[in-house]
Amino acid sequence: GGDSGVGGLAQRSEWEVPTQPGVFDFSIVTDEKLRAFLETHHARLQAIFSTDFTRTAWTLKHDQSVVELALDRGKISALPVAGGALPISDPLCEVELELIEGQSPDVLFELAIELATDLPLHPEILSKAERGYTLADGSLVQPVKAFTSPLNKDMSPVDAFRSIALSCLSQLQRNEAGAIAGINPEYVHQARVAIRRLRSAFKLFSPVLSTPFVEVYSPRWRELAGRLGSARDWDVFLTETLAPLEDAFPGDPDLVVLRGKGEAAKAKAQTSAGTALTQQAYSQLLLAFSAALFRVESPTIDGQATSSALNLRKFARRRLHKRVEMIERLVNEHGKMNAERRHDLRIAFKKLRYALEFFAPILPHKRLIAYQSSLSTIQDLLGTLNDQVTASRLIKDMHPKNEPDSLTRGWIAGRTQLLIVSLNSELRRFMASSKPWKL
Repeated sequence: GGDSGVGGLAQRSEWEVPTQPGVFDFSIVTDEKLRAFLETHHARLQAIFSTDFTRTAWTLKHDQSVVELALDRGKISALPVAGGALPISDPLCEVELELIEGQSPDVLFELAIELATDLPLHPEILSKAERGYTLADGSLVQPVKAFTSPLNKDMSPVDAFRSIALSCLSQLQRNEAGAIAGINPEYVHQARVAIRRLRSAFKLFSPVLSTPFVEVYSPRWRELAGRLGSARDWDVFLTETLAPLEDAFPGDPDLVVLRGKGEAAKAKAQTSAGTALTQQAYSQLLLAFSAALFRVESPTIDGQATSSALNLRKFARRRLHKRVEMIERLVNEHGKMNAERRHDLRIAFKKLRYALEFFAPILPHKRLIAYQSSLSTIQDLLGTLNDQVTASRLIKDMHPKNEPDSLTRGWIAGRTQLLIVSLNSELRRFMASSKPWKL
């Protein structure tokens, strides 16, 4: 048992003893309090799932390492409890690589990547036990939001990036199944958020990362993000722009046409997003990127020999200062704050927000909360303004030969103007606020 890893790599503690089905033996539990608790409640315990599989194993030697390659085939079954429904099961077909001798995970990834080149393999984030509990629960796994930052002040900047990247991969992989199923657009949105946060971390930590590492993987994540983006755009258009219009003008024929075309485009985009997460290229990206993150032998992700000695707090202050400098430059630029500049400002604020979330564990908490609140208000305004631009583009795409109807154009223009007034006020307040990382 234990926590699952990401990118196919997991580190778990295991206790294995022969036993009989349905018979509990807690004598091997070393924690006395836990053992006493389990023995006290022995009669109330029931198995809620089982794993039934056949394992075929091979022992492989590679340099100084010994690896067990196991092929597990069978099923995971949720068991009926107290006369409940009939058991349900999921097929199980897994290749498991376990490091028997050796210290470096490099060999595990090398073998996994080689296998995935010829076979349709995908890294699985859920353990057999997690799959069993999910099956027994009978409910859909909810969309997974970003996890709390795993950083602490004793980390080097490179270790901090690695921890953040793994957290992003975990969020991404835990939304895969829902995004592929296409039952709720929030899964695609959260998968996209995970990739966006990862790409932001690339930029934030670029001074300490290996240039070849960034050049190889940053474009690949950008490409995948692009394939997921369209589905979210259509969902926002239908719920945030079109729905209020329909409430204000029920039955308007132009809006009825827009709804039909928009729903069709959204369905197509969701299918495309799900397809992107089922392709072999995505599976290979997860494996290769995870291998690079964990790589012990050269080439590693470290950009310089001295990067491990850098103080994370000092690094964080420098990078946050850079993020704010970019915002100040955009706000104070001469000329009108047009849509293009607001777009650049939105990106700059998003980079600052992610940086603050990443570095939150090593920043003064109370000052950070107040600063993030102001930041969130501005980002919401900029995001909604961007949604208006996106809505105009999507409507134009649906009417390539004709101008959109005046009702829709007028609604978007009016809402945009109101948002701009609010934005200008919030920007003045934000620019005057104190920075939580300044001592």
